[in-house]
Amino acid sequence: MRFTRRDVIVSASLAAVLTPAAAAFAPPAGGAEQGGETPTEAEVARSLELGGLVFPVFDEKLKLKNYLFISARMLAGPGKDVWKYREQQHFIRDAILRAAHKTSFHAKGNFRKLDEKFASAECVKVANQTVGEPDALVQMTFTQIASQS
Repeated sequence: MRFTRRDVIVSASLAAVLTPAAAAFAPPAGGAEQGGETPTEAEVARSLELGGLVFPVFDEKLKLKNYLFISARMLAGPGKDVWKYREQQHFIRDAILRAAHKTSFHAKGNFRKLDEKFASAECVKVANQTVGEPDALVQMTFTQIASQS
């Protein structure tokens, strides 16, 4: 197949126009508000993905201040059957959301930030109570955190 000068110019023009557009739709690099860590294949194989969680943020008087939109990954303990927990994922999600409606997981003094350490500990505790095993899920990593305001 022969390319004419016109074909080469059109191809180069398209490449020049589409390259910045493709970069605009590329996934963001991990930052401070996103896990920033790339999980290993072994961790992904032992994990539950929990996307689309919405945590309400409220003050001491239970007045609603904000919403945090969360995506997270929970890691199953070594030797545990992750498929068993994936089948119960909807129950785990419900229990986490109920806990988030009882206790605000925001950082002290900042209604736009998640206290990741506290939220992770509470969510793991609630998830393990839900599945009925004390060390079924051992870690929760937040992969994306966004604030409404």
